[in-house]
Amino acid sequence: MKRLRVSAALAVFALALAAVLPLAAAVETFGAPLGKAEKVALADLVKSPDAWKGKTVRTEGTVAAVCQEKGCWMTLKSGDASVRVRFKDYGFFVPKDCAGATVTLEGFFEVKTIPEKTAKHYAAETPGGKPDAVKGDQKEFSFLARGVELVRAAK
Repeated sequence: MKRLRVSAALAVFALALAAVLPLAAAVETFGAPLGKAEKVALADLVKSPDAWKGKTVRTEGTVAAVCQEKGCWMTLKSGDASVRVRFKDYGFFVPKDCAGATVTLEGFFEVKTIPEKTAKHYAAETPGGKPDAVKGDQKEFSFLARGVELVRAAK
């Protein structure tokens, strides 16, 4: 009888502990493992792009949109800053259902001018995108990631 009470008490304790401790979110990794690159806020990359040209950096943000064809690009937001992320050598993709996830990535940041045709293509692959609204070449903040760590929001 005493053993039963101890077992019941332990079970209640375990359930109570599970209710108050958050579950550790699983980290999904894509591409190369992240290295020791300097961490730079996305807002700082966008604010001073020339300062980071040609340098490997690490940044983080929230996935705003993902290519719905293959997962071959995503847009990353942090506050008002936003960049399009592509993946080195087209060598890996991210899940098409990862919008809302938090990501840390490492690679190269740059400002690009993309042709109207490419901008329309991106808009067509974006949920709610409006390819017909794209007129002319577009200036784009771009990040070429060599590695990505993704953590999905808790359900």
